[in-house]
Amino acid sequence: RDSLWKTFLTCLLGGLIAVITPCVWPIIPMTVSFFLKRGKDPKKGKRAAITYGLSIIAIYVGLGLIITVLSGADGLNSLSTNAIFNIFLFALLVLFSISFFGGFDLALPSTWSTKIDQHVDKTSGLLSILLMAFTLVIVSFSCTGPIIGTLLVEAAGKSLLAPTMGMLGFAIALALPFSLFAMFPSV
Repeated sequence: RDSLWKTFLTCLLGGLIAVITPCVWPIIPMTVSFFLKRGKDPKKGKRAAITYGLSIIAIYVGLGLIITVLSGADGLNSLSTNAIFNIFLFALLVLFSISFFGGFDLALPSTWSTKIDQHVDKTSGLLSILLMAFTLVIVSFSCTGPIIGTLLVEAAGKSLLAPTMGMLGFAIALALPFSLFAMFPSV
């Protein structure tokens, strides 16, 4: 039990460190902007912020455990330090930034846009919150992957509960500031 708490606390510290990495820190203004635009009703805003935080936790724990089960504790670390994977992510982010700065327009096919517009009232924004959480996980992966990989390697050899506790600690520490920024975007 002591080692599980140690794993949880070590990973919690790792998650707090991950917040200030160059892949995670720039996502904070995106989060604030996203939730400022949605912040009409304070109760709904707080509920959305909690959903956002829980989504980040669920995605990190779920993906971490899937990768750990499929490829062992070293798998996540190997993927995040893989040159081809990181070059692909880099190229994708450069492409998006060129589009963001007006180099060209990226647009969904109009039929997709129409269908999304027709269903936007039915989703009540939950899908957009989940997509925002997933975006955080994907974009921050290059910086958080090595931290998580190292923490999972440390937890390897123990039961599956140790990596679960580690991922939970990491995800809580990472999700907490984002949830607070989402809850109080005007601050």
